[in-house]
Amino acid sequence: MRYESFAPSDSLKKLVKEYWVYENEDPAIHRQKIIPDGYSEIIIHYGDPYRINLSGEWKPQSSMLFSSQISKYFFLENTGVSGMLGIKFHPAAFYQLFQMDVSEYTDRVIDLKKIISRTEGLDEIMDTGISINQRVKLAEEWLKGKLSNLQPQEKVEQVISKVFETHGMIDIGQMAEEVDLSSRQLERLFKKVIGLSPKFYSRIIRFSYIFEVIKEQKDSWIRTALQSGFFDQSHFIKNFKEFTGEEPSSYGFDEINLANFFLKK
Repeated sequence: MRYESFAPSDSLKKLVKEYWVYENEDPAIHRQKIIPDGYSEIIIHYGDPYRINLSGEWKPQSSMLFSSQISKYFFLENTGVSGMLGIKFHPAAFYQLFQMDVSEYTDRVIDLKKIISRTEGLDEIMDTGISINQRVKLAEEWLKGKLSNLQPQEKVEQVISKVFETHGMIDIGQMAEEVDLSSRQLERLFKKVIGLSPKFYSRIIRFSYIFEVIKEQKDSWIRTALQSGFFDQSHFIKNFKEFTGEEPSSYGFDEINLANFFLKK
C-alpha cells in the first residue's frame, strides 16, 4: 500500500495544493469512507475500476473523474488492484481554469470527459509501464496548457484566505463588507466559484481543523472542542458526526485510509 503526495511546480502552486497517489497491489475489496476536506479534485484511475456509493446505491466509476466539493461523507470500493492519481485544487482554482459554475457539481463525482472535452495528456496517465513521477509530470503539463484561460477571483480568494487563516471561525457578514459585497452577493459568487455557501464551507474547514488539533490533544475532547472553535462538547460531537457519520470517540484517527491521508497529515 502506498500513499504519497507531490508539490506542484512554482507556476501552478497558486492553483494546485498537491498531487497525490494511492496504490495497493492487494486485490481484496477494501471499503473506504471519504469525508469533506474543502477541496475539489481530478482523479485518474490507472489501476482496476472503483465503485462509489454517494446516496445508498453502488455505481461503477469511470477512469477519469471530477470530484467537486462534498457536504457529506460517501463510500468508495475497489474492484481489484488500486492505482490512482489525484490533482487536488485550491478551492477557487477549478473555476478559475475552466469557468464552470461549480455549484452544478456539488456532491457529485462525475466523468471528467462529460464536462471537459480536451483531456489529451491526462489519458496518458492511465498507460501501464510509466512511473509515478511521469504521471505527475503529465498532469503538470496538462494543467500548464490551461493557464492561458485563467480568470482570477480576487474577492473569493480573499475570503477563502481568511477562512483558512481563522480555521473556519469567521464572521461572513463582516468579511462580505471587507470585499465590498453584500452577504447575498458573496453567497452567490462563492457558490458559483467554490460550490458551497461561505458559511457551510467555513464549517468544513473548522471540521478539518479538528484533525490538526487531535495530534496534540488526545487526552481531552473538551479541550479539542474548544481549540477547534466549538462552544461545547455536544456541539463538537454533533458537527463531527454530521461529516463522518461517527462520533469522535469511535473514529479511527490512526487508521491508514484515504480520509486520514488527506485530513491528518
